[in-house]
Amino acid sequence: MVAPIVNTGIQTAKYCNVAGLGVLIFDYFLTLEPEVRWTWNRRWNVTRVLFVISRYMAFAAAGMTAYAAIATRANEDCRHFSSASNAIHIISIVAAEGLLIIRTYAFWKQNKKLLAVLLVLAAISIACAVSITQVVNNLAAPPDPSAPPTSNCTFEAGRSSAIQYGFLVAYELLLMSLTVFKRYQDYRDSNSRLVRAIFHGGVRYMTAIIFVSIVNILIMSVVPQSYDEMMDVPQLVLHSMLASRVLFSLRESDQ
Repeated sequence: MVAPIVNTGIQTAKYCNVAGLGVLIFDYFLTLEPEVRWTWNRRWNVTRVLFVISRYMAFAAAGMTAYAAIATRANEDCRHFSSASNAIHIISIVAAEGLLIIRTYAFWKQNKKLLAVLLVLAAISIACAVSITQVVNNLAAPPDPSAPPTSNCTFEAGRSSAIQYGFLVAYELLLMSLTVFKRYQDYRDSNSRLVRAIFHGGVRYMTAIIFVSIVNILIMSVVPQSYDEMMDVPQLVLHSMLASRVLFSLRESDQ
């Protein structure tokens, strides 16, 4: 009875990831007009670079995961492909988080001390998430030498990936808490359109990202391991979509 559960989990994960790529493509054409209006004719700076990375590298990451989901690679060595895919995933999500950091920095009246603290904490979080995950993977029980060889192309993730999402949730909660704190400390009576756009839009988007990250952690921790990859591309797509909308709303409200 184990095999049908595993097959169902892997198949469900594949469907969700391919569907996530479809959502990303649909959303791209849906938001192409505001992208042209608010970014294409602007000078290049850190914000635009982060936007381009989070917006377009997400296609590479989602495409690679979708390919891994539908391709038959039983006799291949997929370690290099998986490592490249994971790296692109991380870079895309970090770029999206960078846009959220810039939003928080703007809301805090461009407080450079706060920006420095957020960047240091981001670097520490990334280093800890990657290194702890690697340590946990290395401490995992070695495979049984008497067991038949298995392909490293199986569409599954390790349970330890939940650690990375745990750090992501903690950092996103910090950003949202800083936004809420500043809103009621300095902008309690403000009717500024820019303040409302940064606060309401930012909190909405951050709440959605945190919710999906928590769902990802629960899936990796509770459900059978064959379902672990189910939210891989949806998580990435949500980061790309919502971070882009944060930038669009900022640019629109700043006019």
